[in-house]
Amino acid sequence: MLQTRVPGVSRVIILSVFFLLFLQPFLSAQCYELVWAEEFNYTGLPDPNIWTHEVGGGGWGNNELQYYTDRDTDNAWVEDGTLLINALKENFGGRSYTSARLVSKGKGEFKYGKIEARLKLPYGQGMWAAFWMLGTNFSDVGWPASGEIDIMEMVGGGTGDKTTHGTVHWEDNGHASYGGSKTLSSGIFADTFHVFSVEWTSQKISWLLDGVQFHVVDIRPSGLSEFHQEFFIILNLAVGGNWPGSPDGTTVFPQHFEVDYVRVYQAGESLKITGDQVAAIRQKNLNFSLPDDTSRTFDWSVPEGATITSGQGTHEIMVDWGCDPGQVTCDLTTICNTYNLDFDVALETVIKGDLFVEENQKDFLLYVAEMDNTYYHWSVLGDALITSGQGTDSILVDWGTTEGPVNLVLENECGITNLSRFLRFYGQYPYPDPEVPQQIPGTIIPTHYDFGGEGVAYHDNSLSNEGPGPRQDERVDTEYGDGSENVGWITAGEWIEYSIRVDTASSYNVEIRVATNNASGGPFNLLFNGGNRLGPVNVPGTGGWFSYITINPGIVSLTEQDTVMRFESGSGGFNLGRISFTTHTVGIEENLNEPELLNLYPNPAKHFLQVNHCSEIMGIMVTDLTGRIILQEPGTGGSTYIVDTRGFFPGTYILSLLNAKNDLSRGKFIKIW
Repeated sequence: MLQTRVPGVSRVIILSVFFLLFLQPFLSAQCYELVWAEEFNYTGLPDPNIWTHEVGGGGWGNNELQYYTDRDTDNAWVEDGTLLINALKENFGGRSYTSARLVSKGKGEFKYGKIEARLKLPYGQGMWAAFWMLGTNFSDVGWPASGEIDIMEMVGGGTGDKTTHGTVHWEDNGHASYGGSKTLSSGIFADTFHVFSVEWTSQKISWLLDGVQFHVVDIRPSGLSEFHQEFFIILNLAVGGNWPGSPDGTTVFPQHFEVDYVRVYQAGESLKITGDQVAAIRQKNLNFSLPDDTSRTFDWSVPEGATITSGQGTHEIMVDWGCDPGQVTCDLTTICNTYNLDFDVALETVIKGDLFVEENQKDFLLYVAEMDNTYYHWSVLGDALITSGQGTDSILVDWGTTEGPVNLVLENECGITNLSRFLRFYGQYPYPDPEVPQQIPGTIIPTHYDFGGEGVAYHDNSLSNEGPGPRQDERVDTEYGDGSENVGWITAGEWIEYSIRVDTASSYNVEIRVATNNASGGPFNLLFNGGNRLGPVNVPGTGGWFSYITINPGIVSLTEQDTVMRFESGSGGFNLGRISFTTHTVGIEENLNEPELLNLYPNPAKHFLQVNHCSEIMGIMVTDLTGRIILQEPGTGGSTYIVDTRGFFPGTYILSLLNAKNDLSRGKFIKIW
């Protein structure tokens, strides 16, 4: 789903598939257990504990025409046991159509198993429905190195309305793919529901339509390592794009992509109890569960002192906890086997409430979990006053003029427990843990800017967070995309600060993920302790607000005394993704010589790079900034050479050229998507 298909499949894949098909009748069937399911048995927006909306336009790498939204009822809504993803013809966000895209990243990620959904598809020219998966390392390595498994893709119009495609994509000196398809003998996929599945093992991926296999890929060859890691699930309905083309006069709107369920089955050893990982002493109403299946029996056990209050014999129990940490266990009997499962529960030792307090703040709330038959005694500093709640699990405090501790003594049949928490006044502190700055080397998530608020930790020109992303109580505009959390809607003069901790004084390579729908964005600066050590950084056009690329603004020298990094926008007009720092190692000469003799065009390069030199080109070598060889080829003897850059990841590269006199010339170029 992510990119336009590139023809060509390696011979080893074809031969491997032949042998798999030959052996298929002799392979024993896998006994799968249900480990994850979304049955859509509720009404409202898709469950945020299971799905994340990815929002925006920009083409999504395929020149798609829709804007994905997270609006109530319009583009994604659950009702009568079914998820409806609706494609509408309307002007929104600079696009002529709207739809929805849901991902399970961070909430449902799987390696191997049977992944299936019961779906009723849209129809018509320009419709592109997909049920697919991406590797969870997508945000780190990009596509196609993350791997992609397309369980179902339907491109509408004509025979496309009755054809499903199943494809894998991977990195093989560029983009490689291999796919198959299945066409209904009568009717189209919009007529009724069908079940689309893959069975994915360490050896192969098989595609099934209504339980009948129609395609298989051998994933044992060493070049297919992408398919031996966890993937997350995506459901989306695109409008237009490189593959289906645009809607035309025959296309009817609205169009509907209906999902009855999504289920994941795995071998029994993948079954896991889910529930509360931390419990307070004598806490009531803890929840533990396993995937439901009427063919199963459940026999639960809890540690001494804890009590199952409801649900014994079912897939879900409620528990009142005891005095000690321990394990919740379940003897689970299925049609395949009996499994002895366990789940560790730790004891909670935290007083909860806002992280910071204001001087002389009134009615400041502090609390712990509700505990059975427990005596609570709270104490605060002398100039603070507990106004209500003493003797209960929560108190209100009128704070004073001094930072300091809040103490709580708990006494019950388990004994005496002492808890304490130190309260600070509002100020600038690291996020999400005020005690832990962002580490360098490492990757900084842009939404992890410091606590402190407007004018202290950041300046934002909007009065509230105008995006759908995290930290909605702050003014910085955030969103989800590129497999991470990003800062968007950046305008001139905005800035964000991050508390940092530099492990070792050194030079560091800087890589930044950015996206823009403009011809260019920026400039922006990265300041360290107020000093600009990189100069202004410009953002090249990337093709869309969600078409992220990596730019390499250079190498920066940092010491342990550098404690604050500031991102500072010049003119805005781009989205900011992850900022990564790696220790710089000298792999090649840093000086680039003979610039007047060597011409590289276009720069930045997208699909190709034309190399021009004043004499015969006898050899070409391309390396990354660490000196790793990416490409090495003999020249043609002419003065012009074309380098195919389609398989390069976005970033900065050094091209070295050897001429007929054995002289070496070097030049730097940038690769974009």
